[in-house]
Amino acid sequence: MFGLKKRQKMDAEDNLAVGRSQANLRLGDISKMLNTSGRIALPTLEKLVEVYQKPDFTKFMEQALLVGSSIQSGSLNLRKRASKEAMNRTVIFEVNEGEEASSPSESLKHAIYPLVKAEYATGSISIFTIGRVDGNDMIMPDYAISKQHAILEIKRDNYFIRDCGSTNGTKVNGKRLDKKPVQLRDGDVIGFARYEFSLLSPESLYDMLSDSVHT
Repeated sequence: MFGLKKRQKMDAEDNLAVGRSQANLRLGDISKMLNTSGRIALPTLEKLVEVYQKPDFTKFMEQALLVGSSIQSGSLNLRKRASKEAMNRTVIFEVNEGEEASSPSESLKHAIYPLVKAEYATGSISIFTIGRVDGNDMIMPDYAISKQHAILEIKRDNYFIRDCGSTNGTKVNGKRLDKKPVQLRDGDVIGFARYEFSLLSPESLYDMLSDSVHT
């Protein structure tokens, strides 16, 4: 999905999740439907919209979601990456100034991350980590993403995000963050390096998917 060789594995896990969800829609727990990167398959969500009314869908989803929306135009600085140590470092992403973000690719449309812990995840259920490597709740295997890029915290149904000193930064509605937490609202656009996601409540996601499913 993000330029590394995990795409085939992730797609296979998504297909498996779809099969599980279709068999156990009313019995399933959302945490059991996530793949190892923390994503949920778009066909699974579409099936849930077909089966559930909005109040039940909202209850089932539990929390808001990060939904892939666009990719910033720019380039990765791949120079000086000959050594094994350098290959493991985050790559600087250089934005093409004056160019608008591109519309989402087909794969980015499928990048949907519920803000819930996976079934066997560890740590506080209110802390959601975002980064490039295993151990994060939301894994984006791209070298423009830092190993631990950002942290999103849920406090009394409110969402706060802060950057973890990442190489390429975290933005909310175009404004780059520091390490101070910033509160998020439904519809905010959050950027991690070159990737942009919309924060959507379950209700907003239901409306968006319902329009596409029933047209």
